[in-house]
Amino acid sequence: MNKIPVAILGSTGVVGQKMIAMLSDHPHFYVAEIVASDKNLNKSYGEVSTWFERTKIPSSVFQMRFKSTSEITSPYALSALPSEVAAEIEPNLASKGIHVISNASTFRMNKYVPLLIPEINPSHLEIVAQQKTTGKMVTNPNCSTVFLAMAIFPLYATYKIKHITAVTLQAISGAGYPGLPSLDILGDCIPNILGEEEKIQNEVKKILGSTSLPATFTTTVNVNRIPVKHGHTVIANVHFTENISKQEIEKLFITYAEKFPQAYQLHFDNFSPRPTRDLTDFDNRTHIGRIRVSEDPRQISLVAMGHNLVRGAAGAAILNLELFHKYLGK
Repeated sequence: MNKIPVAILGSTGVVGQKMIAMLSDHPHFYVAEIVASDKNLNKSYGEVSTWFERTKIPSSVFQMRFKSTSEITSPYALSALPSEVAAEIEPNLASKGIHVISNASTFRMNKYVPLLIPEINPSHLEIVAQQKTTGKMVTNPNCSTVFLAMAIFPLYATYKIKHITAVTLQAISGAGYPGLPSLDILGDCIPNILGEEEKIQNEVKKILGSTSLPATFTTTVNVNRIPVKHGHTVIANVHFTENISKQEIEKLFITYAEKFPQAYQLHFDNFSPRPTRDLTDFDNRTHIGRIRVSEDPRQISLVAMGHNLVRGAAGAAILNLELFHKYLGK
């Protein structure tokens, strides 16, 4: 079967590199074009890129020359662009008939652009019909939102949730490269990431809601940057309107892990999940552990953790690419 060509925007950053690595042996898509700013046009990828992946740069990409956005001919573009750059480039590509699957936050809350997690809200793809361009735009969530949403999804589908309190412990690779100065993060915890709390609060409600209305529970979110290389951890306290038991919640997550084995990994010991022990380089799973009922039997707490560059970014975009391509084939 002939593979489908894909262009990568922002290919030299840590998310763009992860996209390239994950597409290197994909059964249906391949990296056909890499896009750069004017200063790198016509240079080769191997000449420009500082490669961070543990696997080598795919030989097909190493000698590939950078193109401008006006030269893209692939039907799909995976975007790892910064938000301020994506604001201009992504709609321009869509106007030319190119379908854009974006990791940027720019259009996530646009009412005509679906914010997708394939296991949760594939039906939200229906709203692309309201986009006026021939090419369509699809987004994936913030790198912490995705793990919170995956953890809440089985609970929200089964019980009535009143409030969610979430505390994130976010890895330094989430800040991109060069990211944070070492003296700002080594041995420290930074108790804020500007704009991050608002993104999580708004995005999780859009994902779990309908195409026209967000979810109605309230949220409190606190974010932190910690000196871990990869892996975002979310500690969630979920307040229900009814009493709940640990056994019910564990049974529910076991059911969802059986239904979505590539999406959930459950942990039952008291010291999991942990980024350095439990994550693999291309890990698309949300790891769930430490499920407990609080003193109030209407409240539970749990820990959700996942690879911020994979399910939190590049892997999420590729899963949405697969979903969108199937949707267009209807």
